[in-house]
Amino acid sequence: MSKVFRGGPGRPKGAPNKITRDIRAALRDLAEGNAERVQSWLDTVAEKDPADALRLWLALLRFVTPTLQAAAIADVAPKSMSLRLAAMTDEELILAINQSAPVPPPCGSATTLPKPDPDDEELLR
Repeated sequence: MSKVFRGGPGRPKGAPNKITRDIRAALRDLAEGNAERVQSWLDTVAEKDPADALRLWLALLRFVTPTLQAAAIADVAPKSMSLRLAAMTDEELILAINQSAPVPPPCGSATTLPKPDPDDEELLR
């Protein structure tokens, strides 16, 4: 049976080790020391091909700005009417019924009902 390491002395979880920290510091110093040169290189490329200079600039930005993770947007609306109705409170159901109730015609006026759709009859069976 293998042993599972459960922590202990050492660096905290997620903290970079010394080598990673030192390499990042060296790269940061190198970038800061050459910022003017990089600008002139981008300017030179932009004279010949502005689109290529923009692509290079965007590629460089990946190293200095956090990368945003694409967020999935969940469809929070229930898929069917029965699920939507089941999720409603009694008060919401009563309000929905009252709002959707047909307005009675004025007294004395004739009303004509729409002809039933054969597909509706099939659904009711």
